Amino acid sequence: MLLAHDTGDALGTVSRVTPDTGRLLWSVPVPFGGTEFHRRGGQVDQIVFVQPTGEVQVYDAHTGALRHSVDTLPGDRSAFQRVQVVDDLVLLVPPGSTELVAFRLPTMERAWTSPVPLVAWAVPCADLLCAVQQTGGIQTIEPATGAVRWSDPGPDMLVDVRRDRLLVAASEQQYAVRDARTGRERAELGRWQLVNQVRKEDALLGVRPTSDGRLVVAELDLTAGRTRILDVLPEVAGGCQSALPVLLCRRLDGSTALWRLSR
Repeated sequence: MLLAHDTGDALGTVSRVTPDTGRLLWSVPVPFGGTEFHRRGGQVDQIVFVQPTGEVQVYDAHTGALRHSVDTLPGDRSAFQRVQVVDDLVLLVPPGSTELVAFRLPTMERAWTSPVPLVAWAVPCADLLCAVQQTGGIQTIEPATGAVRWSDPGPDMLVDVRRDRLLVAASEQQYAVRDARTGRERAELGRWQLVNQVRKEDALLGVRPTSDGRLVVAELDLTAGRTRILDVLPEVAGGCQSALPVLLCRRLDGSTALWRLSR
């Protein structure tokens, strides 16, 4: 089965169709920008819709049936809020962005409220949740209780998570590795430009120019806390993307070229 997400100016639809015939199985109207997906075993099994009224609805992805709903803005129908699905939690940033509220899927039972101001987004990190603030800074939260494990007001920004290691960026593209469970810095990786990745699971790559017009390509190994030089490319301007082992970059003359990296 295939899920199709069609959005318009204010209202769109999420539909389920058969991939071989395109036969429509069900269709649900959804607000623009208010859809999150829950996955189990690599497949979408629940869809979370955030209505402009403040109602958060959970639909079964297989049948299109409404399973649960909860009114998250009683008495205030004009306020804006943001919702994100992380593992089995629906994380809601209410108006004012002074806290993070969690509900459990699929019942939408309220789980906890945590004092995390100005939340931009959240991501699993080790056995915790890392909440990134809009102004920089990280707070790690116990997903079962909402208790804050450790907090850093910034200005470092969380860039990536690999198991129990965090890649954080300071000013001027300086990167460091932190322990997700304690917040302690484990290694400094230096100054790099991160390469855009087609596949999230690929190794992290960084590039930086040399004084003689070449481009150094390195793997940023968060677990080992070090960088490893993979190649030095001549006459490359940057603008690189990777789908390992292939790297695509823009040359100085405006053309693009592919390289196969050895790891």
